Amino acid sequence: MSYIHITHTPGLGLKEYRKVREELGPEPIEGNRLHIVGELDGVLHIVDVWDSAAVGDKFAAERLFPVFERLGIKPGPDATIEAFEGEVTNRG
Repeated sequence: MSYIHITHTPGLGLKEYRKVREELGPEPIEGNRLHIVGELDGVLHIVDVWDSAAVGDKFAAERLFPVFERLGIKPGPDATIEAFEGEVTNRG
């Protein structure tokens, strides 16, 4: 079973996303099967599919949150997260 994590972050956009992505570096993120990002009406939307919740949580704690700290980027209080286990199929 995969772990799907969807964030909606008003007030942050692709500019901030690109800064974070650059700071994370080009190496693949272990356990991340799919990463989709976009901005609509001033809200940054990110969809990630992980091998497990534990893998996604480890990445956030060890790599993502320290980058936020270094760059001074913080999601606002109106940011929302939807996270659940689910099936991922490829019909392509």
